[in-house]
Amino acid sequence: MQKFEELLNEWLKYTEIQVKPSTYACYLRLARTHIYPFFKDVPMDAVDQNMLSSFITKKLENGRLDGGGGLSEKTVRDLMSIITSVCKYAEIVYKIPHPSLLKWRNTHSPKPIKVFSRQEQKILEAYLSDSLTPSTMGILICLYSGLRLGEICALRWDDLDIDQHILHVRRTVQRIYRQDHTRTTEIIIGVPKTRQSIRDIPIASRLWPILATYKTHFGAASCIISEKNRPFMDPRTYQLQYRKYLAECGLPYRNFHALRHTFATRCIENNIDLKSLSEILGHASVNLTLNRYVHSSMDLKRSQIEKLCKDFNF
Repeated sequence: MQKFEELLNEWLKYTEIQVKPSTYACYLRLARTHIYPFFKDVPMDAVDQNMLSSFITKKLENGRLDGGGGLSEKTVRDLMSIITSVCKYAEIVYKIPHPSLLKWRNTHSPKPIKVFSRQEQKILEAYLSDSLTPSTMGILICLYSGLRLGEICALRWDDLDIDQHILHVRRTVQRIYRQDHTRTTEIIIGVPKTRQSIRDIPIASRLWPILATYKTHFGAASCIISEKNRPFMDPRTYQLQYRKYLAECGLPYRNFHALRHTFATRCIENNIDLKSLSEILGHASVNLTLNRYVHSSMDLKRSQIEKLCKDFNF
């Protein structure tokens, strides 16, 4: 009987030619760091419901390589997606029945989305506007467009439509797992992962004059944000600069993605059309936007309750 790791290797080779390099690099990283160690020398017919349940529990409770606790629900789902695909591959190619599990429900409460409050956003914007550089300009753009980290690092001046005041999102910078047998990474510039991520975003009137002024001073570079040694900004370097800016503002640290969450939250607070917001964010569906960002605050709930009072005269 073939071993699970052998079939995993076969599936990876089969998959490599069908997916983008960044996607394959993600599969390879997850396989090497989490799947291979657990399933080493395990025959394929020994992979059953109990073994996979044990795998899920272990990864959720203590799966981080640094010993800092469990993996996120998304990472465990990605791991199970790979394992599921390998099992299906074994069934199709070698007629080995796969276990009828592959569905699980995490009972852990989802982590709350971290955003900057309105006052914190004002403090951050004031700091960024007073210290206009390629890096600070990029953060301002994120606050008014919801761009992801890789998207802002890859944004070029020719993606900026001067006449229509539109940003064209066409590529992303990613640091991916190398395909050789090291744990080092490499940076690639490619198209976004999904079709929806290739999009056009109107530039807010508040942002446009700042962006136009910035271009007169720094517009010689190909990318809006760049480093001395390369034409674009390394996402890892940009995250470090972003952390430094928050500290200088006296604001609590929130990861770079909080800028995107803050943009989406401000849009929801201002009753921006949900379909439009979903397209601006590059989400695959409106439901994703709805489930992630539309959460009623107590003030909103109170205002809705107060509507009942208009129908009665006490």
